[in-house]
Amino acid sequence: MRWFIALAALLLVSMGARGGFENLTCLDWSPTGEYMLFSQNGGLYLGQAPNGGYPRRLTPADTWVSWGRLGPGGDWYVYVTPLEDHYVLWRGWVSGGEPEELYRSQARISQPAVSSDGERIALVVEEEGTTDLYLLELASGELRPLTQTPFREACPDFSPAGDLIVFAGLWEGGESWDLFLLELSSGSIVQLTDDPFFDWGPRFSPDGEWIAFESNRRGVSDIYVIRRDGDGLTPFTYDQWRDAFPTWAPSGDRLAFASRRPDGWVILAEGTY
Repeated sequence: MRWFIALAALLLVSMGARGGFENLTCLDWSPTGEYMLFSQNGGLYLGQAPNGGYPRRLTPADTWVSWGRLGPGGDWYVYVTPLEDHYVLWRGWVSGGEPEELYRSQARISQPAVSSDGERIALVVEEEGTTDLYLLELASGELRPLTQTPFREACPDFSPAGDLIVFAGLWEGGESWDLFLLELSSGSIVQLTDDPFFDWGPRFSPDGEWIAFESNRRGVSDIYVIRRDGDGLTPFTYDQWRDAFPTWAPSGDRLAFASRRPDGWVILAEGTY
């Protein structure tokens, strides 16, 4: 697969007079291709694809949400909120209505990711200064560990087939965050990147062959793509801004990301082929 930066004008959207979103912390392209789910200033929003236009807030104004993901049909989404001395994983409905509580934990849980069949959710669980990945089976409510290390793991994402999870990890001897691939059936973990840079926010392509992620290999963060076997590392963006939170169009022909500009965050989409 070859990649190029589109020559067409980038698609921008303003969320106010400043010309950008404030404090954007996640981005997810809906499986139907119609919407973008994103969090900014502690609220979870749904806007038109590919640039987040005409956003409407999904979560209540009195809750703080920094991360959300859509379910496989695009009609529901998951997010986590802190409540007093515990954390709650919720499922909300794009059409509206009361959210459904999926899991409650005294340990800090964050960064949920939904499997392609909608039956499992990967979570980051933090206890005593370390984080591990856990898998929640929605049917049974069972939560089981996927990693048990003294290190840190973050931002999991399922492969389209549901057999793999890619994640970022800060492991022993590593100078910064790297990417790892976990096979669910065996529990084996393969390291995809090994470098002194900040590799973060990995997302599988719809065909499962590529992984897009943020990396500051030039000093400023760009979006890169790499094959699932660790080969073919290629820059996807090359600019002076921080580019983060990559997410694929369901067709795989475009890759969206957020870019931190002087007037705030903007959501851009560029073509792939």
